[in-house]
Amino acid sequence: MSAGEKRTGTFIVKVLERQNATWQGSVTWVDEHKEQYFRSALELLKMIDGALDKDQVIEGKEGGSHEK
Repeated sequence: MSAGEKRTGTFIVKVLERQNATWQGSVTWVDEHKEQYFRSALELLKMIDGALDKDQVIEGKEGGSHEK
């Protein structure tokens, strides 16, 4: 993929709880069959952005992960 191309992806977001004015739940990157848990809406957006930006699987420093 060249530097000017934008990557797209399909993500399934499951909001399991709402606490402290934000979401907690999981996001599944359908194309890569990877699931990651997030503790805030900001963390969710960073995960998705990182997955698309860096052409890598969803891996956050803060949340836990497991593969399907």
